[in-house]
Amino acid sequence: MSDFNPKQLDEELLPFLAKSARLDLRVTTLQYFAGLTGTDEGRQYISRNEKYLEALADLIEDSDGAVFKDAYTALINLSAYRDTCWDLLKLTDHPTFVATVLKYVLQPDSVFADGGCMLLSNLSRDENCASVIMETITKESDSIGLDRIIQVFCTERYNSNATLHYLGSFLSNLTQIPGTRKFVMDRNRCVIQRLLPFTQYQASCVRRRGVVSILRNCCFETEYHSWLLSDQVDILPCLLLPLAGPEEFDEDDMEKLPVDLQYLEPTKEREPESDIRQMLIEALNQLCATKDGRLYLRKKNIYVIMRELHKWEKDKKVEAAILNLIDILIGDEPDVKYENLKETDVPQDLQERFNKMNEEFLKGE
Repeated sequence: MSDFNPKQLDEELLPFLAKSARLDLRVTTLQYFAGLTGTDEGRQYISRNEKYLEALADLIEDSDGAVFKDAYTALINLSAYRDTCWDLLKLTDHPTFVATVLKYVLQPDSVFADGGCMLLSNLSRDENCASVIMETITKESDSIGLDRIIQVFCTERYNSNATLHYLGSFLSNLTQIPGTRKFVMDRNRCVIQRLLPFTQYQASCVRRRGVVSILRNCCFETEYHSWLLSDQVDILPCLLLPLAGPEEFDEDDMEKLPVDLQYLEPTKEREPESDIRQMLIEALNQLCATKDGRLYLRKKNIYVIMRELHKWEKDKKVEAAILNLIDILIGDEPDVKYENLKETDVPQDLQERFNKMNEEFLKGE
């Protein structure tokens, strides 16, 4: 910014970020700061100075709506930097910063809850930051526990002022942590089952993306595969349906498919977002890690869905993922000692060859 002056910022404007400053001065100064955090130069300078982070953290609890909205906007911009996220989680004067944001988001009348969700999503992207946030959630489980967060996320129109779609991104980031994945798949709770319908949520690709990412992350836990594929969860149709089109199959192929995939409407459309399609295929790929999973997916004839998807797919990265999955589905079963693909070591030279083949395939876009 041509008028960016760090000395003036420190000496003349920082005092007006205090709650004790006159309201009109707080509003004007914070508007300037929010704009400043939208530039690289401003973000870098403010991010390196804890005094500004502390002041902004203080103002998200301001009684004036314009002030706390601009404070949230500034913090969302600043949290684009991973190091700043870490600094925000370790603020000396605001050790409960994350808990404060979460409590605000979970209030049904919060007017800027969507901004709070975006901030939480940014703060939790890094796995180490997600771990720190999970410690806070666990410590204050009575008010901001995972079950409470998921309940709010799954309750449509919970807040008439906000959609809370980015709460899905936040939860997805938390499932980087094994303990979170195990909570979501706790057989004595009904958590993952509540999330499944949102793979078809047409009103928001942000919400769909968050939920599909959660499911994909959960599929990395091979010990839960049998349960995920069982009638208790029945995850397979929810992963397949967004990938299915209106194609008709012969009677034999149709009857082998999961019931939800049979005789789809001629107007059936596939998931329009390529990154979401990619994650759905990655989840299916993970379910093929064990022999039981592979046999089940073959029995349910998901090959025909992948075959038609491959004919339709235009994105090279997604196409490569489809081909990898098809190779597993139509390939011969490995020797007994290699039944669990995740426990099989691929020789370095072969790994490099496979990576090179993938790169050459992707260059053909």
